[in-house]
Amino acid sequence: MELPHETYFYALATVAITFAGFATILMALREGRGAGMSRFHLWVAKSYIQSGLVTAVSSMLPPLLFAFGIGEAATWRVSSIAIGLPALFMLMTAPRQWRAVTTMPIRMRLWVQISVGVVINGLLLLNAAGWPMPPAAGPVMLAVSWNLFGFFAQFAESVSFFFEDEDEN
Repeated sequence: MELPHETYFYALATVAITFAGFATILMALREGRGAGMSRFHLWVAKSYIQSGLVTAVSSMLPPLLFAFGIGEAATWRVSSIAIGLPALFMLMTAPRQWRAVTTMPIRMRLWVQISVGVVINGLLLLNAAGWPMPPAAGPVMLAVSWNLFGFFAQFAESVSFFFEDEDEN
Protein backbone atom coordinates (compact mmCIF):
# COMPACT_ATOMS: atom_id res chain seq x y z
CA MET A 1 0.00 0.00 0.00
CA GLU A 2 1.30 3.43 -0.91
CA LEU A 3 1.09 6.56 1.15
CA PRO A 4 -1.49 8.97 -0.28
CA HIS A 5 0.16 11.71 -2.35
CA GLU A 6 3.48 9.87 -2.37
CA THR A 7 4.18 10.93 -5.97
CA TYR A 8 3.83 14.60 -5.04
CA PHE A 9 6.45 14.23 -2.31
CA TYR A 10 8.88 12.55 -4.69
CA ALA A 11 8.32 15.29 -7.27
CA LEU A 12 9.08 17.92 -4.62
CA ALA A 13 12.29 16.08 -3.70
CA THR A 14 13.38 16.06 -7.33
CA VAL A 15 12.72 19.76 -7.75
CA ALA A 16 14.52 20.53 -4.47
CA ILE A 17 17.68 18.71 -5.55
CA THR A 18 17.60 20.54 -8.88
CA PHE A 19 17.22 23.82 -7.00
CA ALA A 20 20.30 23.09 -4.89
CA GLY A 21 22.20 22.44 -8.12
CA PHE A 22 21.26 25.86 -9.51
CA ALA A 23 22.74 27.53 -6.44
CA THR A 24 25.97 25.68 -7.09
CA ILE A 25 25.94 26.86 -10.70
CA LEU A 26 25.58 30.48 -9.54
CA MET A 27 28.67 30.11 -7.37
CA ALA A 28 30.63 28.71 -10.32
CA LEU A 29 29.45 31.51 -12.62
CA ARG A 30 30.51 34.19 -10.14
CA GLU A 31 33.90 32.56 -9.62
CA GLY A 32 34.25 32.07 -13.38
CA ARG A 33 33.91 35.77 -14.06
CA GLY A 34 36.62 36.43 -11.49
CA ALA A 35 34.39 38.28 -9.04
CA GLY A 36 35.15 36.13 -6.00
CA MET A 37 32.80 35.19 -3.20
CA SER A 38 32.19 37.51 -0.25
CA ARG A 39 30.86 36.24 3.08
CA PHE A 40 27.42 37.35 1.91
CA HIS A 41 27.64 35.39 -1.36
CA LEU A 42 28.84 32.31 0.46
CA TRP A 43 26.01 32.58 2.99
CA VAL A 44 23.39 33.03 0.25
CA ALA A 45 24.72 30.08 -1.73
CA LYS A 46 25.00 27.91 1.40
CA SER A 47 21.43 28.83 2.37
CA TYR A 48 20.05 27.75 -1.00
CA ILE A 49 22.02 24.53 -1.15
CA GLN A 50 21.02 23.73 2.43
CA SER A 51 17.37 24.59 1.82
CA GLY A 52 17.25 22.43 -1.29
CA LEU A 53 18.71 19.46 0.54
CA VAL A 54 16.50 19.94 3.61
CA THR A 55 13.45 20.18 1.36
CA ALA A 56 14.46 16.99 -0.47
CA VAL A 57 14.83 15.11 2.82
CA SER A 58 11.55 16.58 4.10
CA SER A 59 9.81 15.40 0.94
CA MET A 60 11.11 11.86 1.22
CA LEU A 61 10.41 11.51 4.95
CA PRO A 62 6.65 10.73 4.88
CA PRO A 63 6.91 7.88 2.34
CA LEU A 64 9.93 6.48 4.23
CA LEU A 65 8.12 6.48 7.57
CA PHE A 66 5.05 4.89 6.03
CA ALA A 67 7.20 2.19 4.39
CA PHE A 68 8.40 1.17 7.85
CA GLY A 69 4.83 0.35 8.83
CA ILE A 70 4.02 3.52 10.71
CA GLY A 71 0.32 4.23 10.31
CA GLU A 72 -0.87 7.08 8.14
CA ALA A 73 -1.90 9.41 10.99
CA ALA A 74 1.38 8.79 12.84
CA THR A 75 3.31 9.39 9.60
CA TRP A 76 1.70 12.83 9.27
CA ARG A 77 2.33 13.62 12.94
CA VAL A 78 6.00 12.63 12.93
CA SER A 79 6.60 14.27 9.54
CA SER A 80 4.92 17.46 10.73
CA ILE A 81 7.26 17.73 13.71
CA ALA A 82 10.37 16.66 11.80
CA ILE A 83 9.69 19.18 9.03
CA GLY A 84 8.12 22.02 11.00
CA LEU A 85 10.69 22.46 13.77
CA PRO A 86 13.80 22.72 11.53
CA ALA A 87 11.92 24.98 9.10
CA LEU A 88 10.92 27.31 11.92
CA PHE A 89 14.50 27.35 13.18
CA MET A 90 15.84 28.22 9.71
CA LEU A 91 13.25 30.97 9.27
CA MET A 92 13.84 32.47 12.70
CA THR A 93 17.64 32.53 12.38
CA ALA A 94 17.78 33.89 8.81
CA PRO A 95 17.61 37.61 9.80
CA ARG A 96 20.45 37.24 12.32
CA GLN A 97 22.55 35.35 9.78
CA TRP A 98 21.85 38.01 7.13
CA ARG A 99 23.00 40.76 9.47
CA ALA A 100 26.16 38.80 10.31
CA VAL A 101 27.32 38.75 6.68
CA THR A 102 26.16 42.07 5.22
CA THR A 103 25.18 45.62 6.10
CA MET A 104 22.42 45.65 3.47
CA PRO A 105 18.99 46.08 5.01
CA ILE A 106 16.70 43.07 5.02
CA ARG A 107 14.11 43.63 2.32
CA MET A 108 10.41 43.76 3.15
CA ARG A 109 9.74 40.84 0.81
CA LEU A 110 12.03 38.67 2.93
CA TRP A 111 10.19 39.69 6.11
CA VAL A 112 6.88 38.75 4.45
CA GLN A 113 8.28 35.40 3.33
CA ILE A 114 9.57 34.67 6.83
CA SER A 115 6.25 35.66 8.41
CA VAL A 116 4.19 33.49 6.06
CA GLY A 117 6.65 30.63 6.55
CA VAL A 118 6.37 30.89 10.33
CA VAL A 119 2.57 30.75 10.12
CA ILE A 120 2.53 27.78 7.71
CA ASN A 121 5.13 25.81 9.67
CA GLY A 122 3.38 26.72 12.92
CA LEU A 123 0.20 25.22 11.45
CA LEU A 124 2.25 22.15 10.64
CA LEU A 125 2.95 21.73 14.35
CA LEU A 126 -0.80 21.97 14.99
CA ASN A 127 -1.19 19.18 12.42
CA ALA A 128 1.19 17.10 14.53
CA ALA A 129 -0.96 17.79 17.58
CA GLY A 130 -4.10 16.80 15.68
CA TRP A 131 -5.77 20.11 16.31
CA PRO A 132 -8.19 21.41 15.12
CA MET A 133 -8.44 18.47 12.69
CA PRO A 134 -6.90 15.00 12.66
CA PRO A 135 -3.37 14.84 11.17
CA ALA A 136 -3.50 14.91 7.38
CA ALA A 137 -1.30 15.11 4.28
CA GLY A 138 -2.47 18.57 3.19
CA PRO A 139 -0.63 20.62 5.82
CA VAL A 140 2.58 18.62 5.26
CA MET A 141 2.32 19.10 1.50
CA LEU A 142 1.61 22.82 1.96
CA ALA A 143 4.54 23.36 4.31
CA VAL A 144 7.10 21.53 2.19
CA SER A 145 5.80 23.25 -0.94
CA TRP A 146 5.84 26.69 0.70
CA ASN A 147 9.34 26.15 2.03
CA LEU A 148 10.51 25.29 -1.48
CA PHE A 149 8.49 27.99 -3.26
CA GLY A 150 9.64 30.60 -0.74
CA PHE A 151 13.24 29.67 -1.46
CA PHE A 152 12.50 29.90 -5.20
CA ALA A 153 11.25 33.47 -4.74
CA GLN A 154 14.34 34.41 -2.73
CA PHE A 155 16.57 32.69 -5.26
CA ALA A 156 15.04 34.60 -8.17
CA GLU A 157 15.63 37.86 -6.32
CA SER A 158 19.16 37.06 -5.21
CA VAL A 159 20.44 35.95 -8.62
CA SER A 160 21.38 39.59 -9.14
CA PHE A 161 23.68 39.45 -6.08
CA PHE A 162 25.87 37.00 -7.95
CA PHE A 163 26.27 39.26 -10.98
CA GLU A 164 27.13 42.53 -9.27
CA ASP A 165 30.54 43.66 -8.16
CA GLU A 166 31.82 43.26 -4.61
CA ASP A 167 31.56 46.98 -3.78
CA GLU A 168 27.85 46.99 -4.65
CA ASN A 169 27.14 44.78 -1.61
